[in-house]
Parts: sequence; structure tokens; C-alpha cells
Amino acid sequence: MAKFKQVPQNYLYRKLLKYWGNMVQNYKADCRDDDFFDVVRNCFDHDKAVELIEAAYMPKELEEMRHAKSRCCRLDLSDTLDDVCNALWNNEGSRDKCRAVLDAMREYMEADCKETGDDIVARRLAELTRVLKLSDLEADILAFAYVRDQTCFSWPCRVEDREKPLYYAMALDRSYDEVTKAMSPKGTLLKFNLLDNDYDFSRRTLGGFMDGTSDETIERRFYAKSEEKDILPWEFYGDLSAKDGEVLKRMVAASGGKCNILLYGAPGTGKTSFARSLAKELGRTAWEVRQGDDDGRNMKSEARMMGIQVCNSQEDPAESMMIVDEADELLRGSSCGFGLFGIFGFDTGGKSTEKGVMNALLDEMRIPAVWISNAPAGAMDESVRRRFDYSICFERLNNGQRVAIWRNQVAKHGLGALIPEAKIDEYAVRYETSAGGISTVLSNVKRMAPAPEKVDELVATLMKPHCKLMGVKDAHAFLPAKDYSLDGLNIKGKVSLERLVKAARNYLDSAFGADAADKPRMNVLLYGPPGTGKTEFVKYLGKELDRKVVVVKGSDILSKWVGESEQNIARAFRRAEAEHAILFFDEVDGLLQDRSNATRSWEITQVNELLQQMENFDGIMVAATNFSKNLDPATMRRFTFKLEFGYLDDAGKKSFFERMFKTTLTDDEFTELRQLRNLAPGDFRTVRQEQFYLGDAVTSLDRIAALKEECAVKKDGDASLPIGFAE
Repeated sequence: MAKFKQVPQNYLYRKLLKYWGNMVQNYKADCRDDDFFDVVRNCFDHDKAVELIEAAYMPKELEEMRHAKSRCCRLDLSDTLDDVCNALWNNEGSRDKCRAVLDAMREYMEADCKETGDDIVARRLAELTRVLKLSDLEADILAFAYVRDQTCFSWPCRVEDREKPLYYAMALDRSYDEVTKAMSPKGTLLKFNLLDNDYDFSRRTLGGFMDGTSDETIERRFYAKSEEKDILPWEFYGDLSAKDGEVLKRMVAASGGKCNILLYGAPGTGKTSFARSLAKELGRTAWEVRQGDDDGRNMKSEARMMGIQVCNSQEDPAESMMIVDEADELLRGSSCGFGLFGIFGFDTGGKSTEKGVMNALLDEMRIPAVWISNAPAGAMDESVRRRFDYSICFERLNNGQRVAIWRNQVAKHGLGALIPEAKIDEYAVRYETSAGGISTVLSNVKRMAPAPEKVDELVATLMKPHCKLMGVKDAHAFLPAKDYSLDGLNIKGKVSLERLVKAARNYLDSAFGADAADKPRMNVLLYGPPGTGKTEFVKYLGKELDRKVVVVKGSDILSKWVGESEQNIARAFRRAEAEHAILFFDEVDGLLQDRSNATRSWEITQVNELLQQMENFDGIMVAATNFSKNLDPATMRRFTFKLEFGYLDDAGKKSFFERMFKTTLTDDEFTELRQLRNLAPGDFRTVRQEQFYLGDAVTSLDRIAALKEECAVKKDGDASLPIGFAE
């Protein structure tokens, strides 16, 4: 059934008549779709229409049309009005008279259309116009698109999407050029998806709003008041609130409104919580720009920018603070190779906003705004970065911060009786996850209500898949093997491993050398072939000193963003210092390569940064490499101790064999073992794991044969000694 069979006399009906009437006057070609005349078929009296037609046409003209050869021009006044009007229109010689008749019908319908006072569609369109600052033409285009969507209005012919601006111009009785400009991708209507990509009314964006089905204002579709129930107390942030927080409070108070604040860094480090707490501490209403629509779909960048602009224009600068969470795409420079996108659609990541648009937006802010991003600083264009009045880099949570979060979340979920303080300390060390991960796990613990003796097991069960999903390593994994011993290692250097452990313990003793004017650094270099025990010794050192080991690899440091690798290096040192941990750079040769061989500027600045951090680090730093000859010469001077881990000598081979396989070698077996060249401690573990399930059937000679195979696959030597010479 047509949408206007018995149409109410309202704003939408009047708009329908206006646009349809303009189309009648401006369209010149044949009508190929009689649905175009549904307006009169549904809304005008048939007998009255015949009366107007017979008054406008000569009897001879009507008679000729009754016998027209073309079916589309053949007139039968007893047909429905859409067929009658279609026949009149397509008789080209009488088309002007048809226009006059149709215009007369329109005037009659308008005269019968009574004002109904307040109209929801009129109010909602006016609200859109005000909030989004639409021009009169843009508002008229949007109104017409809504009329087409909601009424029986149809085009007089098939219209391709690319042709629609021309037909919009006819219906609006405006010039084609100005309509085309208003409907361009950079115009408000398409940019903010008020029209979809086919130039039709966007139900996804405005559905439920225009007809009043939803009571939500247009502002609330783009931003909303921040939830206050989970806001953490200001004191929770410790040094962050005492130092940066105090600066921010003074800055916002003195700004008079405009103040752009950037919180960036690792995800899950409390940036959003800090922003909410800051707003509360300042006594301001926090407005958060929405990230998704009511159907749970992500907003695209342009929608969020629209929300920012609307919030910026609508809220009181003296009482409000805007929070733009997950702002990575907005702040990322367009040099990444991506342009502007529409809104309220799915995002695939990696997009960016044109820096000129972003810069203008930052410059036009009139209320304080906190922008939150997980992207590194180097991902943002320099011109964008310099527009922030203040910025804070949130690094990965250190142990103290995790303890505070565990304590807060345990109290929040009422689990204090089940998770004592000692367990909180243990969990904070073991699970290096984010505040969100801690909250999720404890929420499930509360719901599952385990018996007290089962809590520890449940926390471990829930944390294991979460940590795996988030790429978080179990701290217990970086512990030496249960049967680990320094015995048998082939260490070349002035200092034994036992003395090195003692020296490290003395370094950590606050009383040892406290009065020294120049307290020596504790930077240790371990070098030698793979598998010779370097990493296992670092695990042992951490256990002996009762210190956590922060492991850093080249993949953790190197970044494609300019300057970000240097920041990652500094961040690693700060983290280790904050946690009083041993900082272990594994495979450090990729970070400390000889600068004389550098071909890129960042290869030099990267080494410079690492050397500077080593010079100033107040802690134990250990670096391991398989290729010491590749290290920058200046590096060697920065290491207090340098120990070479060599392949095992005969005594070491015997010691590791008998300890790892829990057996005693015969003289003949030891003679066979001695013949193996380039044998390392790691080879014994590999063979032990390989033969674990073979049981008692495995002999010492079987193990020696397996060790020989391990040696044979190494690049730096044969499995046996050279013929003619004894080792």
C-alpha cells in the first residue's frame, strides 16, 4: 500500500507537495515510471481531477489521446489517476497543459492542508540544522531526502546514483552547481553521513531521531556524560596526580577554556580513568565522545570529529571537559597514506585524519579536552603534536602500580576476605596485565564465588588465557631450571660467576659504597655462542638477588616511527628502575651495532640513547649477545663486567652430562663425549627433552650420539675434533 493513502495534514505532507510540484515544473523528459504520480493518486479526488483535465483540454485533444498508438500515451479517464497523469504527460504536445493541471491539483491539496502546530519532524530538522550548523540548502536537501524515504515520492524515471544531484536540484528548484557542491564528499551531508553513499537519507545515522521514536537528542548520539560510578580517587594515581596532575589543574584553571591535553602510551595503563578522575577533581562535567553507534558498530573518524565539534559548540567552557578516548586514528598523520572516511561504519585500523583538518579542530577548541591514544608519539604528525598544551606518556604498569590496582579492585568487588594482601603482592608480580584485565578476572571470580581454598586456583585458571590473549608472559616462566648450577660452565674472564653475583649483591646493598663520590655502574655484558648459558645465568641472578628481571629484546624496542625506538629504550630503563628490577637486553647486538657501519641516522641515535641510559641507570643492567665483535667500541667501556661464555671444556661436558641425565659416565663413554666439539649447556637440555619419554631404554651412548647431532647442525664447527690434534 502507498505510504500516503490517507495522509495526515502535517509538515511532511506540505514538504512532499512542494518538492513534487518543483519536479513537475522542472522535469522535461518523458515519464517512465507512473509511480511519480502516486501523489495525486493517493491524495486527490479522482472526479475532481477529471473535471480539471476536461476543463484544460479541448475535446478533440482528449479524443486523440484516447486513440494514441503508443500505450504509454493512451488516455482512459476511468483509469487510476497515476495512469491518467502518465498518459497526459507523455503526450509531448500537451505536456504544458498537463503541468498546469498537476499544479492546480497541488494547489488544491495545499489549500486543504491545515497547520497542525508543533510537528516532530519540523522540530527535529530544526535541531539538526542548529546543532550541525547546516546551511538553508543543506537543510532543504536533508528534508527532501527524508521526504523521499518516508512518502510516496518517486522519480519520474530510473535515476542512477551519480545523477541524483541533478534530480535533487529539480525537486529543490535550485541550481545544479550549488546542489552538487552541497552534496560533495567533503560537504556536511555526506561527510557526516546524513546522506548515505547513494545520496539517500541515512536511516543508520538518523533513524529513530527524525520521527521522534527515540527521545535521544542529536548531541547524545555523538557524545555523552561520563559514568561516575567507577571513577578512582585522585590520590590513587600517586606521583602522577601529585606532579602532572597539579600542573594540569593549574593549566586548565588558567586557560579560560581552551586546553588540549594528550595522554598517550601503552594500552591498559589507566589513561581513561585518569582523565575521568581529573575532570572530577576539577569539578567539571566530563563529556565523552562516543566510539560506536547504538548497534555496537564503530564510528568512523568523521563521525567522531562531528561529535567533537558538536560538544565543543554546545557545552559550557567553564564547567565542562571533553574526553576523546581511542583517538589514535584522529591524531595519526595523513602521511600514513590514508584519507578521510565517512561515519558510522566499520573501521579496519590504520586510517588517519588529514593533518590540516585535525590542526584546525585543535585550534578551534573552546573547552578543555583530553585526547587519549595508544599510538606512539611518532605516529602523530609534528604539527599535530605541538598543538597540545600538555602531554603525559603512560608507560606499562610497574609492580607498585599493579599492587595498587589489585588492592583497589579487590576492595571494589568485595573480595578482601578471599584475597589477602600477601596474595595481592604475589599476583601483581606474576601477572603483568592491565587494569582492565585485573578487573575482568576479579569480576568473574566474584560471580563464580569459589570456596576460599579454590580462589588461588581460579585466579590462575582465568589469568592464564587472558595473559596468553594479551601476550603477557608469566613471571614464573623466567626462572632457572630446578637443577640449575654454575658448575661446569666455561666462563672466560677475570671474574667468576660466583664473584659477579656477590658484586651485584654488594651493589644493591644501600650501605655498600653509599659515601662513594662516584658509585660505579653495574652494567654486565655476557657474550658467547648460542646455548652457552647466558640467559639461564640471568634467570639465576634474578633468583639469587630476589629481583624481578625485565627482559627486553630488539623487537620490543625497534619502531617504524621516527624517534620511537629511542623513546622505547628510555622507557625500558625507567620501567626497570621504577620496579627495582634487573634490566636484561637479550640479543643486544641489534641495538648496539658499530656506529661506523651505520647507513641511517636512526642507527646512530639509537646507539647514542642506549649508551646514555647505561651511563645514568641506577640499577643492574645485563646485556647478552652472540656477536660481541659487532658491538660499538664505545659500548665496551660502559660495561663494568664482561664475561665470555664459551663452549664446554671436558670437565664441563662431564659435569653437565652426569647432572642432566642423572648418571655416571664410564671411562669409555667419557672418551666418546670428549670428542664432541662446540658442545653447549643448551644441547643437553634439548637432548633431555627429546628423549624424555623414551625411558630406561636410552643409554649414555644414545645420548652422546644425540649430542653429536646437535653439534653437527651448528654453523661454527664440526661435531668432532680435527684429525691429528688433541684438544
